[in-house]
Order: sequence, then C-alpha cells, then structure tokens
Amino acid sequence: METKEEIEFLYDLERLLIQRKQDLPKGSYSTKLFKKGIDKIAQKLGEEAVETIIASKNKKDSEVINETADLIYHMLVLLVERDIPLDTVIQEMMLRSKK
Repeated sequence: METKEEIEFLYDLERLLIQRKQDLPKGSYSTKLFKKGIDKIAQKLGEEAVETIIASKNKKDSEVINETADLIYHMLVLLVERDIPLDTVIQEMMLRSKK
C-alpha cells in the first residue's frame, strides 16, 4: 500500500517539471522534451507504453517496474506540457470509481 511520502513524491515531481518547463535549464532531459514540444512528448509516452507492455510479457518484475516508472514520468511531462494538473486526473479516476 502506498504511503503519504510516495504519493507526495508524484506531486514533488510534478512541481519540478512545472519549474523545468518555465526555466528550461540546460542539460535537463525534461528541458529537451519541453523544447521539442507535444509531438515528441506524446511519441515518448507511446514508446514507453509499448515498452511497458512488452516488459509485462516477460518474467522479470524489475523490467515492468523500470518501464512503468518511465511511463509515469513521461505521462507527467505530457500533463505539465498541456497544463493539466495531476489532481484533475486523480479526481476523474475517483469519479469513475464511484460508478
């Protein structure tokens, strides 16, 4: 079960990505993605989704964990690029769970 610290990490990462989008620090992978725009970010998200699917078919949990971490990171980059708060997605998920 997740802890408050683990959930807060996602919000910390979201805040960091928002700052990176504003400041565009040199040498940052996030900066590279934000400079290339939504098409590149969406492409990377798609690639990571496919890699997660492939990893899930293999026997190693570590591969699934690594690819899922990449997938979540790129999803957060996409949300920040689109100015969609993570809370908005979570609220939608909560609404759906009540149906």
